Amino acid sequence: MINPFLRNLDSIGEYLSYPLIRFITGILLIPHGYGKLHKGFNGNLDGFINFLDKEYSNPVFTGVFLAYLIALTEFLGGICIALGFFTRIAALSITIFMAFAVEQHLEQGFFWTKQGYEYPLMWGVVTFAILLKGSGNLSLDGKFR
Repeated sequence: MINPFLRNLDSIGEYLSYPLIRFITGILLIPHGYGKLHKGFNGNLDGFINFLDKEYSNPVFTGVFLAYLIALTEFLGGICIALGFFTRIAALSITIFMAFAVEQHLEQGFFWTKQGYEYPLMWGVVTFAILLKGSGNLSLDGKFR
């Protein structure tokens, strides 16, 4: 009796596990981008722009451009990953952004509770795995194939 139940659970789990991870990853990224678009980093868009100007700005990529690029990457990328739409492009964009975020947090050490790189590393690894796997089943990309 238990064996058939476990077999069904295995097949359901195999079918739903990746779409669930992809969906939750996307959903959890959306508020990060939305918050930056509406309030900036830590509620201060000007402060975020100034930080980006100081750390990464050059004649082509100003702090304003980078701030909106990052916010849109998280917001639209999160939506795309959640829906499984242009999944690899969105995952690549977020993975690249997270590599910069890891670099920014290296000096604080590993643990996120001390503003270390643990959290952006986790996001980067998860989005890299999504990049490798693609949209999978239960995705808009899959519907258009």
